[in-house]
Amino acid sequence: MTALATAAELEAPTDRKSTILNTALAVFSEKGIEATTIDDIRQRSQASVGSIYHHFGTKEGIAAALFARGIDDYWAQLIAGAESQASAEGMIRGLIEAHINWIISKPDLARFLFSRRQAVSPAYEQAIRLRTADHFKTVFNLLKPWFKQGLLRRLPADLYGPALMGPAQEYSRQWLSGRSETDPRAAIKELSLIAWRSLAADPDSPT
Repeated sequence: MTALATAAELEAPTDRKSTILNTALAVFSEKGIEATTIDDIRQRSQASVGSIYHHFGTKEGIAAALFARGIDDYWAQLIAGAESQASAEGMIRGLIEAHINWIISKPDLARFLFSRRQAVSPAYEQAIRLRTADHFKTVFNLLKPWFKQGLLRRLPADLYGPALMGPAQEYSRQWLSGRSETDPRAAIKELSLIAWRSLAADPDSPT
């Protein structure tokens, strides 16, 4: 499979594709990714075998397309949350709030995204990495003015993601698995403060 073909297979779904992907998410959530078969998805979606193979080829192709759609949806919400803010601290809070709200609204899809090692086969991993990197680049560009003004710290590029989203991601994993009793909306304030203090040049200075 060529890189071009792999990327093309991850494009936005048609209505038929969307039905198959929605069904796949439901079955993956119920049975697990490994235990799910193409026939499970076919029966639940009432799609023909030919339609499924035409659009996705394999179960791995379905999982990769679902993963791509999920990260597109997730990052779109984060970007919208950041764009609506007028300050550096507000933008950090907007990103964390958008992240938590997305997790709350789409827990099954969030669990699927957190299962990346099982969901994305090696044939699709590079395309997913590039897709994710493009989204993060968009967020980074939104933060750039605050770096230039000296309000946000200058760190090695590979540290920004963990510093910004690491605690919120870990909390989300715990909440999704039922290991956290803290209400997600109540966690937004603290997680936003942690992210702000990780990235702010002077976290106590008003922005």
